[in-house]
Amino acid sequence: MRKIVFFDKGFSFIVVGLLICSGLGLIPIQTQATINDSKYNFIIITPADFSNELQPLVAHKEQHGIITKIVTLDDIYDSVYFPARGRDDAEKIKYFIKNVYDSWNISYVLFVGDQALIPLRRCSNIPQEDVPIDFTSELYYADIYNAEGNFSSWDSDNDSIFGEWYNNSKAEDIKQDLTPEIGLGRFPCYETSEVRGIVNKIIQYESTPADPSWFHTMVVAGGETFVEYPGLEGEIMTQKALDVMTGFNPIKLWYSNGNLDLLGLHIVRAINNGCGFLYFAGHGNTYLWATLNPAGKTASLFSILHVPLLNNRGKYPVCILSGCHVCKIEKSSCLGWQLTKNQKKGAIATIGPTNVGYCGFEYNGGGMDLLELQFFREYINGTTIIGDTWRQTLIHFLEIYPIDWNLPAGENCAIDAKMVQEWILLGDPTLKIGGYSS
Repeated sequence: MRKIVFFDKGFSFIVVGLLICSGLGLIPIQTQATINDSKYNFIIITPADFSNELQPLVAHKEQHGIITKIVTLDDIYDSVYFPARGRDDAEKIKYFIKNVYDSWNISYVLFVGDQALIPLRRCSNIPQEDVPIDFTSELYYADIYNAEGNFSSWDSDNDSIFGEWYNNSKAEDIKQDLTPEIGLGRFPCYETSEVRGIVNKIIQYESTPADPSWFHTMVVAGGETFVEYPGLEGEIMTQKALDVMTGFNPIKLWYSNGNLDLLGLHIVRAINNGCGFLYFAGHGNTYLWATLNPAGKTASLFSILHVPLLNNRGKYPVCILSGCHVCKIEKSSCLGWQLTKNQKKGAIATIGPTNVGYCGFEYNGGGMDLLELQFFREYINGTTIIGDTWRQTLIHFLEIYPIDWNLPAGENCAIDAKMVQEWILLGDPTLKIGGYSS
């Protein structure tokens, strides 16, 4: 298993003219709002300050048959619809999601708000001693029930440390199956202008079917990932994805074909030309993605400083980011969100890990590469609502690599569990990939 090197401690690269350093409380029933046997498809959980900006999204979704409701954090904490329950705000939100799943028949949840507004759940699955002590898992909110059919607290030993699985020991929190009951995404916005921008972007994207001239293009980028393994792993991974995505014109930004440049300008150009899907396979940190040459030197990169160079208005890809920390939403400037949030450029949604990502060949397990490949399989097999694609990908992964919580944390199962726990959707879970037919 590889030694983890954290790029967040410093990195160097060049970007066009820039040199950057290489308890349970019940309330009286009369105060609770009631919804008479109403059924919803989609719940948007948000601070009240964002409600007005989200109204156009609600109207748009309902035009396409997705019955949508905005629920504010105050509604949850003040027991407006259901008695608030939970040891902290995150658990109160999860219990609320359980209630609306059971009572309102919802299939999707969207969080609108960054970590300061809607709490993150930190997970303490630590397969290696040199990885961060814990990490963000949005799957916590989507995994409502455990295998026994009970509420999945991710804290079976009740010590308020969630998902504990420490090196060389069996899991301390064992009653979780990691299977999402709902599709879940987040807009980690911190101001109303961000909400307004991403809402307008989604409405524009979905309102008409994407033009095949650009949508049926898939851009992939990769080269050498691990010099200690044979082959150029980034190219191998992206070729497997292209093999799945039949009918898409492949744009291969690879080290071996000379289509990568150190400055990342070839990547910018390919995105600006338009593509339906964008897949990066390589390394990363919170702010950048990079791939190597066979000597282990940087061959190309794409960072938050490239985003201002994008000019792909109206041609927004679904982006799969492979690389450590690229969707670390504790940082509002993480690459995944910076690539997605701008109204007139970038991606329409991004999926990637919040923490260290492993490839299956590194530890003889599932790995991030299997998740990514399965996402494309789900899409090509007809799953075109992105929250369903995300959810079905995780379910398939866990069917192939079931988790044995009795194994030591350094074994394959703990790493497989971590891969699904940290793989998040930055986007609208009800997004219709490619837009709706007119």
